[in-house]
Amino acid sequence: MTLQVTQPREPCFKFNAVTGDKHASKKMADSGFSGWYLAVITPGVLKAGDSVRVVPGSRQQTVEQAFKQKLRRT
Repeated sequence: MTLQVTQPREPCFKFNAVTGDKHASKKMADSGFSGWYLAVITPGVLKAGDSVRVVPGSRQQTVEQAFKQKLRRT
């Protein structure tokens, strides 16, 4: 299985509701640790306990930089 990071995850009101903190999404945005969305490049099965290997690829910016850039546009 091959996955590729495609874009940063944007926290929303649902994140606040799940955490029980009305400021959780703002805290996440301010921290820059937003998580990310993945695209499936090669399908496969991944189970709990399986090992994964992270292969750095070429990129123009980090996920944190992309997230902060996206926030400035909104």
